[in-house]
Amino acid sequence: MPELSSRVAIVTGSTRGIGRAIAERFAAEGASVVVHGRDQTTCDAIAEGLPSALGHACDIATPGAADALVAAAVERFGHLDVVVNNAGAAIDNFITGVTDERWDATLAVNLTGPFAVLRAAARVMKDGGGGVVLNVISWAGERGNVGQVAYSASKAGLHAVTLSAAKELGKFSIRVNSLSPAVQTDMTQVMDERLQKAAASRRPLKHTGGVDDVAEAALFLCSDRSRFVTGDTLHVDGGLHLN
Repeated sequence: MPELSSRVAIVTGSTRGIGRAIAERFAAEGASVVVHGRDQTTCDAIAEGLPSALGHACDIATPGAADALVAAAVERFGHLDVVVNNAGAAIDNFITGVTDERWDATLAVNLTGPFAVLRAAARVMKDGGGGVVLNVISWAGERGNVGQVAYSASKAGLHAVTLSAAKELGKFSIRVNSLSPAVQTDMTQVMDERLQKAAASRRPLKHTGGVDDVAEAALFLCSDRSRFVTGDTLHVDGGLHLN
C-alpha cells in the first residue's frame, strides 16, 4: 500500500524545485496534495498533473492567508494530515546593506509565514487526531553564512519554532521536525561550474545531491516510518553541515 494513502498534504512553495519534487513524491505515494505558490495559473497547472490535488496561490505572510490555505485544504479533501513548510526566499546582502525592508521581507516569508501555516494546521490537526509538520530550514540557519544574515536568522528562527512546537504539540499526536537540505536546484544551476565544484568539494560525500534526495527524506519524515521522531533535524546535504 502507498505510504501516504488517504493522507492530505499541503506543500508550500511547491511550484518548482524542492517543493515540487516533494509534492510529486507525496502524490506518487497516494496523498492528496495542495500545491501552493504565488501564481494561481501555475499552481493549477501542476495540480492538474497529479492524481488528486488542489492548486492554491497566496502569500502566506499576508495576515489570514495561512488560515485560508488550510481551510481550502480541509474544504476540498475533508481533513489535513501533513504540512511541509517549504516556501522561502533568500534576499542576500552583507550586514551593512540589509535595510529594514529587506530584513522584514525575509523574516515575513521564511519565518512569519511558515509559523502562521503551522499554527493554522495545528488547530485542525488537534481536532483531527494528529498530523505531521515538516519545516524546511538551512545549514545557514544553524551555522550562519556570509552575506545571509537575514536568511540565516529566519531559518534559525524556524528551527526554534520546530523545537517549541514539537514539545507543545506532541500530546496531540502532532509531530514537528526540520529538514535541512543543500542540493542542486534550478537556482544553483546558474552558478559558475567552478563554484559548483568548489561547493561539492566541501562535502564529505564529494558530490551534490538533487531535489529527489530531499523528497525521499521528506517522505520518510512525513510517513509512519518516522512515527517516533519529533523535534529532530534531518540533513540532506552530503555532510556539508559537518564543516
